[in-house]
Amino acid sequence: MARALISVSQDGFTYLTLNGATSRYSDTGQAMTYLGDYARETATQVPVTIDDGKQEVDVLLDETGKIAPAAPASPTPPPSTSKEDSSSSDPSSSAPSPANANTLAEESTTTSAKDSAPADAEASQAKDDAEAGNGEDYPLGTPFSGPAAPSAPKVKRTRVRKHSSRRNHSRRNPPQQLKKITVPGLVLIGIVILMIGAFVIPNIVPAGSQDSPQTIESEKQINPASELSVDKTEDIVPGFDNSPKWETKIAKDASVTASDRGVLVVDGDTLEVLDSETGKTRYSGKTSEAPTFAVDTIIDGKPALLWQAGDTAKALIDGADKPKTYHLPENARITSAGTSVLIKSGNRLSTFGADGLVNVPTPESGSTPMAIENDELFSSDWNGPVKAKNIKSGDERSIKLEAPADGLQIIKWVSTGHGKAVTLWGEQGASTNSGHRIQLVVHSLEDGSILSTVTTTTDIVGEMSWVRGQGGKRAYIGPYLFDLESGLLLMDTSSKDIHLSEPRGTIVPCTVGEASCLLAGKHAYRTDTNLLALTDDGATAIVDGNDSTIRAYEKTSDSGEK
Repeated sequence: MARALISVSQDGFTYLTLNGATSRYSDTGQAMTYLGDYARETATQVPVTIDDGKQEVDVLLDETGKIAPAAPASPTPPPSTSKEDSSSSDPSSSAPSPANANTLAEESTTTSAKDSAPADAEASQAKDDAEAGNGEDYPLGTPFSGPAAPSAPKVKRTRVRKHSSRRNHSRRNPPQQLKKITVPGLVLIGIVILMIGAFVIPNIVPAGSQDSPQTIESEKQINPASELSVDKTEDIVPGFDNSPKWETKIAKDASVTASDRGVLVVDGDTLEVLDSETGKTRYSGKTSEAPTFAVDTIIDGKPALLWQAGDTAKALIDGADKPKTYHLPENARITSAGTSVLIKSGNRLSTFGADGLVNVPTPESGSTPMAIENDELFSSDWNGPVKAKNIKSGDERSIKLEAPADGLQIIKWVSTGHGKAVTLWGEQGASTNSGHRIQLVVHSLEDGSILSTVTTTTDIVGEMSWVRGQGGKRAYIGPYLFDLESGLLLMDTSSKDIHLSEPRGTIVPCTVGEASCLLAGKHAYRTDTNLLALTDDGATAIVDGNDSTIRAYEKTSDSGEK
């Protein structure tokens, strides 16, 4: 039977510890309301210890969530003298578990390259980082997913000093007791019952009420119920010419990844990079193992194609004939959440430079590094603000994220980088799998302003990842498709049987029912085309043909987003 501890801290908030997790509430009533719901949902009794820093009171919630007094285990246990009780009731001794299942698509942003690190090892590393105590360490929710939730502060226990006249009075008139609960304890229980009465009764807000969270609508937002259509097409890629401007034969079993910087072809131990504009070979060499990560990036201000194979990374910078080779630190993890790639090894950070790896200053204790772009490292603690520190000059700016509504707080950091911060916001007590109605919010990393907000539920997006597409034009999470440049919501596919895949420029491969389609604008076109990338700012489509041939098609002059 799980025991719950409610601690009233000097910061004015109430901290609830249950099953090893600590949550913060605005008052005791909200915490008791949550426990009542928990008892009903699990059909179990929940013993509760309420500690206001001066005294403790034990109550019991039965299987229906109703409150009843619970007698203490010892007849006369002064709470301030029991070291064992004091230790067990310390909120900071239980570490919170903020969405440890989070995963990010930024760690693999190309068609076939994915980070193969085991999830359990990542979670273990995140826990080690979160529990580190020296000044160079910082907590992690999961690697690069965002900050870890804060631990509850210790409750300062104040010993009540009694004057001699009152001490004598106390000996003559001992406290009245009823089933080993003192009269002051009954008063505290009465206050709790009143709070439960205030918070257990549902506060029903009509859908059209001004108090209900609202989605920030965009004039460019597509209404999926009335405007989305599924059409047939004779084009290989909708809106593009059917005659290729170049084609290159590849091995039948070769793996292919395409981007603006080049087409990466791996056949056994041979690695080749084709020019996206001409199809000619830019580089050919040997590789000891298949790449696990490949991405377009910026190195010292120059565009480059970067790939990782084992403990080695190579970058083919624009204009170069041969790639630059980097030896990665031990147990390195890399992420392309920003326009530049961030490397983490233990508690050391670095990024790729033209002459080798460049050390990146570690953020202050309590902050988590999330992305690097334009020479700025973006980091934050759980509640913000986001800090952007220039890794060359040391200048730092603070970005306070605008709250989507009063009473909402961050329950998950989804993604940070490419000029956007994506977060989930919910009411007190909401988590990524609690079933609450929440807000999916896209913020600008320039000034923290809201670019778009979607009212949704944790069941729809709570455990979903932000998938940024090739070319940096589109991104999606669950059924919601966004314009990555503006941050605006383009489409909500939750009402249709549509499953999105990694976008290619402004075109999104998807399935509608059982049919494979390419989603372009307001139309989904049925096709089996294996679209690898849109390059040259959307003017060229690169396709992997069934006949082991890579072809590039130009956009037709009269085509636009249909």
